Amino acid sequence: MPLNTDKSVSVTDAIMTRITCRGFLDKPVPKVELEQIFETARRTPSGGNLQPWRVHIMTGKTLANFTEACMDNVKSAVMEGETFPAYPSPLWEPQRSWRYKLGEDMYSLLDISRDNKLGRLMWLANNARFFGAPVGIIVTGNIKLGMAQHMDIGIYLQTIMMLAREAGLHTAPQGWWRRHPQSIIKFLNVPDDEHVLVGMALGYGDPDAPVNNLWADRAELEELVHFYD
Repeated sequence: MPLNTDKSVSVTDAIMTRITCRGFLDKPVPKVELEQIFETARRTPSGGNLQPWRVHIMTGKTLANFTEACMDNVKSAVMEGETFPAYPSPLWEPQRSWRYKLGEDMYSLLDISRDNKLGRLMWLANNARFFGAPVGIIVTGNIKLGMAQHMDIGIYLQTIMMLAREAGLHTAPQGWWRRHPQSIIKFLNVPDDEHVLVGMALGYGDPDAPVNNLWADRAELEELVHFYD
């Protein structure tokens, strides 16, 4: 499915045209647009109104310096303690197959073969530069937050993604940043009682980037949703 770069006209349209965008145009997002998105996102619900998210938004020189430092760490194979693992280990079916197929579909679009481990690692390194997006976002939270607050932060991220589509923008939520918490905390001066939860790239999606043709499969409704009369 081709990348839709139009502004979404409804919530349904925003959901149906959202992808994890991994290729962005070198085009700044107006600050007034960003401010509007995050001002509106203040209305995101959270249990007990805790609003557990702390959001760090980077653009311009700050983003350039940040991504340069992160790319240097990746090239130097600097290892940092992961805040949380990305997935349970081992994964079970059908989740294991869903994840595997998504990866193979993506690398097929990129023309990177399974045995090209270096090529795959080099592609993954693009996370460190927010896939070239003009806006890099890091979300942190207090180390005492529990599962319920982490769910609230997921709701917050979805709000951002829908508002971005309304503005004709695209996003890529990135759990990858949990692998580099020390670098992030040092660069952004995150308080000692907070840790890195997730990142997000935001900007204008590049319709000519092959990877943006990736359209992730979804399970059939009856596989995951059960109605009780």
